[in-house]
Amino acid sequence: MERGSKKPSFSFALFSLLFIIAFITCGLILFKIQLHVLMFCGWVLCAVIGCYLGFSFNELEKGAFELIHRAMTAIIILIFIGALIGAWISSGTVPLLIYAGLKIISPSFFLITSLIVCSFTSIFTGTSWGTLGTVGIALMGIGSSLGFAPGLTAASIICGSFFGDKMSPLSDTTVMTAAVCNTPLLRHVRHMWYTILPAYLITFVIYLFLGINHQEQGATPEEITLILNGLSEHFNLGIGAFLPMLLVLVLLLKRFNPILAIALGALAGVFAAIIFNDTGINTAFSSLWKGYSGSFPETPILEKLLNRGGITSMLNVVCLVILACGLGGMLRQMEIIQTAIEPLANWANTNFKLVLSTLIVGYCTHILTAATYFSIIMTGTLMTPIYRKQGLRPENCSRVIEDAGTIGGPLIPWSNNALFPMAALSVTYIEYIPYVFLLYLTPCFSLLYAYFNINMPKLTEQDLQEENTD
Repeated sequence: MERGSKKPSFSFALFSLLFIIAFITCGLILFKIQLHVLMFCGWVLCAVIGCYLGFSFNELEKGAFELIHRAMTAIIILIFIGALIGAWISSGTVPLLIYAGLKIISPSFFLITSLIVCSFTSIFTGTSWGTLGTVGIALMGIGSSLGFAPGLTAASIICGSFFGDKMSPLSDTTVMTAAVCNTPLLRHVRHMWYTILPAYLITFVIYLFLGINHQEQGATPEEITLILNGLSEHFNLGIGAFLPMLLVLVLLLKRFNPILAIALGALAGVFAAIIFNDTGINTAFSSLWKGYSGSFPETPILEKLLNRGGITSMLNVVCLVILACGLGGMLRQMEIIQTAIEPLANWANTNFKLVLSTLIVGYCTHILTAATYFSIIMTGTLMTPIYRKQGLRPENCSRVIEDAGTIGGPLIPWSNNALFPMAALSVTYIEYIPYVFLLYLTPCFSLLYAYFNINMPKLTEQDLQEENTD
């Protein structure tokens, strides 16, 4: 490659990507450097690479800002969810859900209950983030009270939430994937059942086994009684506490803008705190910014469960999303990503290689940009024509893209879909990652089906005629 050329060679693009990945990985693992700082340094590395290729920093800045702009919806949702969590704790909404869960849910079946409840909530609302930030935080409180490790509880919530997000025709990622691959939406959803259903059933069995064996390690009846008494003494757990959550669920089911639904739910929580819990106006509104802060001298565990939330709790994550998306935007602007993964797409000349390549492209674009939407768009754009060239229907491609795109996000520690669960559920990546069995198993079934040519429908003559007509 000649100096000053704006088109990187494959070897240069691959070296640049591997160097940046190695830099971030070594910084995290060997030197324990904060990820924000490593992403900041990544911007400087991109500036050096761009200078070598002949790009001005203004051009790189344009690429960074473009991807950051695409992530603004996710950033605003992060901020609003932080406000909602603080308000819902003040209003008694989260304490009510914890109270009801401790009364109803058996420790043996807690994990599968968490998985199922989050699955249905995400399917009906079309949003994994909305599920994580509402039902999820209540389930974290219940799991902690029952003696479950935070990472295990969070994993069951994450698996259920992203399963529902993937399988819901109301989900933006599901609609986007079908559109990018030119697949009818309901056909796309039906085709995904083949790989995710067996993965879901295996995950269900594992969680059932873990729950049953965990029964003897749960909190004692006396400790649970103490927690229940503490909740009922400090909060009004009547119908007023349930109204903010009911409002959000109704709005999401009616396809309201999720940002508006979350904002209204947060304000409803503030007014519920003022009206039903006799919270001062200043304190109630402050919970939107600083989160809830209460004193529970007789039940200190409640301070750990409930003293959280607020917009400030999300600022750390918001900063990382901006830095990660900007880094990915600069790499895309220099065509580093596109050039590095192009030969991989050309290598895929069998069903197995094709599915494996799609997963690799999906995960790599996710790793390099931290953006689910970009991963879906890039992978679909590159891989869909190859599926058609090999005579495979586009729903094969769209199914695999969701395996790496929608449910692959929580596997990548700086992805939006990993950062949000970590912030909303107050867990670390290391705590939950060993237990998200659904996220590991689903792509394995995609590879298995491709190897044995199971559920890989071919293009028919009618499909080809329709394409020619279009």
